[in-house]
Amino acid sequence: MKKDSLYLTERQHQANRLLREGDYKSIREMLGRIKDQLPKQPILAELNDKKEIVYHTSEDIYEEVMCLGDGLLDAGLGGKHIAIVSENCVRYVIADICISSGVGVVTPIDVNAPAPLLAMLLAKCDADAALCGAEQLPLLREVQPQCPRLKALITIDKKVDGVPYYEELVARGREIGEGGPYRNCELDLDAPAKILFTSGTTGANKGVVLTNANLAANMVNCMDTIRATDDENTSMSVLPMHHATEINTHIMTRIGSGRLTYVNGNIRNMMTNIKIFQPTITTIVPMILNAFYKNIWVNARKAGKEEKLKKGIKISNLLRKFGIDKTHSMFKDIYEPFGGKLDMIVSGGSMLNPVVIKGMNDLGWRIENGYGITECGPLISINSDTLSEHLSVGKACPGLEVKIANPDEDGIGDLCVRGKSVFREYYKDPEATAAVFDAEGYFNTGDSARIDEQGRIFLMGRKKNTIVLPSGKNICPEEVENVIETGMDFADDIVVYRAEQRVGNASREVLVAGLYISNEAIRADREKIAATMRQINETLADYKRIEYIELPATGYEKTSTRKIKRAGLPTVCSGEGIKLS
Repeated sequence: MKKDSLYLTERQHQANRLLREGDYKSIREMLGRIKDQLPKQPILAELNDKKEIVYHTSEDIYEEVMCLGDGLLDAGLGGKHIAIVSENCVRYVIADICISSGVGVVTPIDVNAPAPLLAMLLAKCDADAALCGAEQLPLLREVQPQCPRLKALITIDKKVDGVPYYEELVARGREIGEGGPYRNCELDLDAPAKILFTSGTTGANKGVVLTNANLAANMVNCMDTIRATDDENTSMSVLPMHHATEINTHIMTRIGSGRLTYVNGNIRNMMTNIKIFQPTITTIVPMILNAFYKNIWVNARKAGKEEKLKKGIKISNLLRKFGIDKTHSMFKDIYEPFGGKLDMIVSGGSMLNPVVIKGMNDLGWRIENGYGITECGPLISINSDTLSEHLSVGKACPGLEVKIANPDEDGIGDLCVRGKSVFREYYKDPEATAAVFDAEGYFNTGDSARIDEQGRIFLMGRKKNTIVLPSGKNICPEEVENVIETGMDFADDIVVYRAEQRVGNASREVLVAGLYISNEAIRADREKIAATMRQINETLADYKRIEYIELPATGYEKTSTRKIKRAGLPTVCSGEGIKLS
């Protein structure tokens, strides 16, 4: 790993290059600037059917965006709402940029959404058309009658008889040429460009309206905070592209910085493809990073190398105090499953377990702990210095203002944000919009947090998830889940909630830990599970201790970014779990 002093923000790297004309005003303007200054620079890459890497330069991407734009306008889709329902691919990125930058309004939708949810989201965003993978076409045809405005379906990856095809639209745009209306359109920076749906982890999905100005501001916020070396660093796109963190923050910032990103088609192929791409950077969510860390130690234990690894970390940390970093050579076997060159991991979205941050740092990985929410573009803050401080999510991006509303005696309250990347409204939901903005224009994120004197943000968890006890004390379930995760590495899913425990005619509210354990032998060893939880309870304040353990036979329902859906968790204990008190 290179010395920390070599890690500058992308703004610092690009100040006299790509940003010398000033900040980007829109994604479209950014793409034109990259094409003019770095026309032959590979920007995106993916695997073809033969598992060969296919590279696309900034000039390639720009031209395909322009041609697709004119093809879509020629097809009568100007000003329309167009959904994308597809696996990750380079064409997804091109379509997202194209539609949001002069065609109409784009809505990326989870490719794995079941029929009822898909129909609801397509209808809710008023989709007039949808670009989809050929595999998704039958499902879209099935739900189409439930979506009044959905008239056009377009395949993005292969030709299907009787259905318009992406390549045909691009070819039509190429025929139209330089005088095409898309190439020469004036972009309204304040017009709606994208509708992103919230994850629905705690309630109904809401459509977040982002403008061209919001999208550009979010990209610039990321360039202000993400740190990297100025050599040939490469990144790998892993998260689903309907997720705001992936396409708005990760991919667009990489393009805007003239960097190469490898596109991984499906998250299931991540560990296979990371060996092929050999990236130096990737962006993931906390649950994936937690799994990385857990598997490293599980594998070390299986191989009888746990003590050797612990000793190696002690030696490595001692050497690093004297400016000698040998982590990549000392832990070469650990790096190989990740392609061997992975140097930095950005974890975005929600709270990240501080133990995991510290543990991954000890192994030599540079961890950037980001925090955001769809309504803010999504980026709010990034902690780029987790080596010396791993408990916060860093300071707010320079383009944002933050405050704590309704703080308690400890300074913990509602985290509120104001700035150019913050969304305009929830689509066709003025009541929900009014409920989250205050008189000063600050958006209430719904997250509990405190901000210290240095401006660092410390997350406490989602306000909606907070468990309020009869005593008035508050429990942040995410905090307790992190503690359990650290002490119970055999649990695949961990979720903490409050439920009613019934014993005869009596009942009481108890704090429950739902643990999905895929290993059947461990799941059957209730004594081991109970003993481990009692040990964990000893490290928790009395009122935060788990009183009942549920052991479901299957994992909990999750979003596409691996967050457990809390809406719908049991309100009554099953009676088949483990009673601890």
